[in-house]
Amino acid sequence: MATASRHWRLGVLAAAALAAAATTAAGETANVRAIASGLKEPTGVALHPGTGDIYVTETGTGRVLRIPAGGGSPSPVLADSWVVSRDIPRWAVTEQVTQTMWEEPVLDRPGAIAVASNGTIYVAEQKANGRIFSFPPDENGQYTVAWGEPVPWLEQEFQWRALQIDSGGRLYVAGTDEIGNEFMKFGSALMREPDGEWWVLDHGPFAQFNTFAISDKEDFMLLGDQRHGSLSWWGLNTHIMLGGSPSTTDRDHELKALAMYPDGHALLGIQSRTGKGAALRKMDLHTQQQTDVATGFQSIGGIAMDRKNGRYIVTDPAAGTVNVVEFTPAMTFNEAVLRQIVRSGSGAAGLGAASEAPAFLNTFIERLQTAAQDLTDDSSTHAIDFNVSDLAGKIPIVAGRVQSVIEVTDVEEDPIETIEFFLLFPSRVVITDNSVSPSVSFVSIKRKSGKLETTRPVFEGSVSAHRVSGTQISRIGTAEGGIQIPIVTCGLDEEGNTIRVHLSFMGCGVYPDCFLDLFQAPNEQSARITVPSAATPTGLFTYEATFMEEMDIEGLGGTKHKEEISNLLVAGFKGGGAGNRSVGWLRIGHFPASMMIGYGDTTATVTGAQESIRELMDQKRIEIGMEASETGSEGEAP
Repeated sequence: MATASRHWRLGVLAAAALAAAATTAAGETANVRAIASGLKEPTGVALHPGTGDIYVTETGTGRVLRIPAGGGSPSPVLADSWVVSRDIPRWAVTEQVTQTMWEEPVLDRPGAIAVASNGTIYVAEQKANGRIFSFPPDENGQYTVAWGEPVPWLEQEFQWRALQIDSGGRLYVAGTDEIGNEFMKFGSALMREPDGEWWVLDHGPFAQFNTFAISDKEDFMLLGDQRHGSLSWWGLNTHIMLGGSPSTTDRDHELKALAMYPDGHALLGIQSRTGKGAALRKMDLHTQQQTDVATGFQSIGGIAMDRKNGRYIVTDPAAGTVNVVEFTPAMTFNEAVLRQIVRSGSGAAGLGAASEAPAFLNTFIERLQTAAQDLTDDSSTHAIDFNVSDLAGKIPIVAGRVQSVIEVTDVEEDPIETIEFFLLFPSRVVITDNSVSPSVSFVSIKRKSGKLETTRPVFEGSVSAHRVSGTQISRIGTAEGGIQIPIVTCGLDEEGNTIRVHLSFMGCGVYPDCFLDLFQAPNEQSARITVPSAATPTGLFTYEATFMEEMDIEGLGGTKHKEEISNLLVAGFKGGGAGNRSVGWLRIGHFPASMMIGYGDTTATVTGAQESIRELMDQKRIEIGMEASETGSEGEAP
C-alpha cells in the first residue's frame, strides 16, 4: 500500500501542563491524571486481563510494581528471594549470555512487560543481550521462580523493547540489535506459538522496531519503528502486510509507544529527541492525518490500553509518574475503522492459509555464514556478518537450492548435482557511503565429482557505477568495491500466484557458465539447468532439475515426520498486483538456525540442538573417509 509521509512538529511541552485536557478531533477531551508518582523510571506497563490490575516495570530500581485496579499505592510484585530456574535450553547459553548470567536473580533495567490471562508476567531487560523472563504464579499466587525465555534464530545483541501475550497464548516480541551504529540497526518482530514454534513477522537492516499494538480481535498488529516513526500493519492470521506509513515523525522526534484508538485508528506516543516533551497523537491509518490527544508529558515509556474502562495507562519515565488518560464523554472501544482495513486486505490478497518460507534456509544460512567468512579478510570492504535476521521482507531476495534429477554424463564431463544461491538486490548495483558492488550474490555449484564452484572475489579496488539512458552515460558514484564470480544476473516474471525465475551464472573464464530456469505455481513446480556442451549442435544442453524435496525432521523428542518442502524463496519485490510479493512469515521452529545442520541429496536430516555442529561435522568426515576407502576413490567433505 502506497502511503504519503506527513511530518508534524511538536511544541515545547511543560511538565506543569500534564493535567491539562487536549481536545480531540471528534470533540471529546482527554483528561490526564497521575495515579503514581515519585517512581524511578517507570517504563513498561501492562494490565492483568482478568483483574485489571496495573503492572509497571521500574527500570531505575529493577522492580516490578502492581497498582490495584481500584486504586492504591504501587507495591513490589516479585518475592524478595526469587530465583531463576536452571532449565535453560543448551543453545541459549553462549559466550555473551552464560549459564551464570541466565541464573542471576536480578532484573537489570527491566522495561517491556506483558501479563497473561493466567497471571504469568513476562519482563524484558532493556540492554544488549537482555534476558526475557516469565514469572508464573505459584499455588499461593506468589512470584518466586523466573523462567528464561530465550529467543532463537538471532545471534546479534538484541534488546527487546516490546512484549505482549494474547488470549491464545501467543507471545509477541519486538526489538533491535545494539551492536551497530544508529544508522545500521537490525530490527526484528517475532511471534511464538503456544507449542513453542517461532515465526518472524518483520525483520531487516535499517529498522529499529520498538513498539507494537494488537487489535481487540487479535487479528491485526501495528508495528512501529522508533527512528523514523514508520508504521506497518500486519494481518496476524493471514501473515501478510496490509499497509504502512513510511514516517509519522519529523527528525526532531521519535516514536516511543503505540496503542489502538477507540475507533480503530492508531494512538502514537511521540517524544522529542532533545527531551523537551512528549505527547499522545491519534493518526488516521487511511489518510495519515494526525491530531493531538494529550500533551504535557515529559517522556513516554509505554501505553497500556484498558478497553473495559475506555482509558489508557501511560508511563512517564522522566517524570517518574504513571498516568491515566480518560475521555469525556466516555468512549467505548469499537475498532470499526480497523475492520475496514482487515477486510480489504484479506479480500485483496485472496488468501487462505499463510505461506511459509522454505525450510532449506535453516541450513542454508549456516553455510552462507561460513562462505562469507572464507571469502573476506580484515581489510576487505565486503566483510559481512550474515545470519537469518539479515533477510528482510523489504529487500529483494532470491534464494534457492536446486538438484538435478537425471544423469547427463554423456553430455557433460562433470555434471552439476546441486546449485545453491542467495541473491540480495539481484541484478542491481549496491552503493553505500564507502563501497560500490554488484548485487550481493553467493553461489555454490556442486558437481558429481565433488568439485565445488563457489563465489569468490577476483577484483578489489575502485569501482564506478554508471547510469545508461539511450546513448548518454552518466556516473552515479565511485568508491572502493569489488567483483565476485560467478557474476549472477536474475530475471523475474510473475503473474498472480505464478512466478518464473531466470538465472545466469557467468564464470568469466574461471568457472563454466550455466543457466537456471525455475517455475512455481500453486500446483506445479519445475526447474531446468542449461550448460554449454560440445556434444550438441546448439552448443547447449538442458536437463531437468527440481527445487522440491522430502525432508525428515528430528527434534529433541526423537519423533520424525516427513514433509515436502520448496527450496525456493522470492521476497521483497513489488508488483504482481499484491504491492509487495512475499512468502509470508518465516517459520523458524524451537531452535536457532545456527544450531541446525543438514546432509544428503534428496533426503536430508535436520538434527536439533541435542548435538553440537562440531560433533556432527566430525562424524560426517569419518563417514566420508570410510566410504572413500571402501570404493578406492578420494573423498572430500562437503
